[in-house]
Amino acid sequence: MHPTVVRSLSDVGTKILGHLQAPESQGKWDRRGLVIGHVQSGKTANYMGVIAKAADAGYKFIIVIAGIHNNLRKQTQERIDEGFVGRSSDPEDRKRVGVGLTHDYPHPATLTNINDDFSKKTANQSGWKINDLNKPTVLVIKKNVSTLKALHVWLKEKNAQANGVIADVPMLMIDDEADNTSINTNKPELDPTKTNAMLRKILGLFAKSCYVGYTATPFVNIFINPDSYDEEAYEELFPRDFIVSLDSPNTYFGPDKVFLDDSSSARIVRPIWDSEDYLPFSQKKDDPVPELPPSLYKAIDQFIVARAIRNLRGQVNKHCSMMINISRFVVTQNTVRSFVSLYKEKLREAVKANYAMPYSISQKNEIMSSLKSCLEREFSDCGFTWPEIKIALNGVFDNLRIFVVHSKSDEALDYKKYERDGNSLTAITIGG
Repeated sequence: MHPTVVRSLSDVGTKILGHLQAPESQGKWDRRGLVIGHVQSGKTANYMGVIAKAADAGYKFIIVIAGIHNNLRKQTQERIDEGFVGRSSDPEDRKRVGVGLTHDYPHPATLTNINDDFSKKTANQSGWKINDLNKPTVLVIKKNVSTLKALHVWLKEKNAQANGVIADVPMLMIDDEADNTSINTNKPELDPTKTNAMLRKILGLFAKSCYVGYTATPFVNIFINPDSYDEEAYEELFPRDFIVSLDSPNTYFGPDKVFLDDSSSARIVRPIWDSEDYLPFSQKKDDPVPELPPSLYKAIDQFIVARAIRNLRGQVNKHCSMMINISRFVVTQNTVRSFVSLYKEKLREAVKANYAMPYSISQKNEIMSSLKSCLEREFSDCGFTWPEIKIALNGVFDNLRIFVVHSKSDEALDYKKYERDGNSLTAITIGG
């Protein structure tokens, strides 16, 4: 990172740390806060800095709650390994990584790894308690009721004193995507929802605790009833002590540039005029999808040609992604995936049969002619000729994969997996 970015991160991290309780403070205390950041604008980098500063200040036990899906938890564990632990948590390769490459780095401990979420079995196998270590301990766990319950049981059975409280271990909980499932969606007079209750119970085990939620969409968090209390789950997660709003980085490319900045919007946004005939905006869950709009097939052509251009520019080992978001319905997303998969195979077969053929032959193929038109229409000033692009197209399909990502899919959009094999991923991802 650029030194000014690092300095900015450090300054904001110090500001947030200043809102937490000093860990050496005596007696029983807890704090609740919220950090609001733009979508994909460096929230993870920010809380990595806060974690590091909190550990330096004396927080001994740090829990990072990383979304509801395995792939997000794994991705966050890798970031924590690089930015805080300093050693890979891959059981088969515990090499030094990230900050751990610094001489004499004091490696914190971690009870989770890139493959395994927290479980009672994991904790029991370690055979130690929180206080056995003189270094900070971090866990990266999924926001899942059974996982949170396992952590609560282990903390209560192995670490709590006779009064059921962990008295001498300052704890920091970072709740990533704090608007998602952390909130009690039941009416105030009813029992808290299970995920919300487990978060509150874990916090309630510690005499000294801080909860910091991170989100880009804070609306549900600030509408939590601040006076809500449950005998078992204790106080709610309302951010009664502080709310910090992060500035977006200078390099941030977000909704403002897409929708509000006329010059950048005109350059990057293409209105879609043909979708209503195929996927009407008012579609119902079970409405059939007869075909995809021609504009979507053209967009896939653009993506394939752009990948070929990037490969010619020496970016073969850089990831490249296309997102297709055209319906909120899982059934429709799965149908769209089938159409896209079919088109991908047609593209691959056409390129494989024609990439080395003379122009007079290859241009008789309808798909090759369409790809050439795409180059001339969209990328005429890219610096490469059609013959060069045509040959490069053959390498685009080596690591091209199609994913559908929604609440019921079990496909992991795992870029690191390809990096470990020395490859890059070209992903077409369909979601809602």
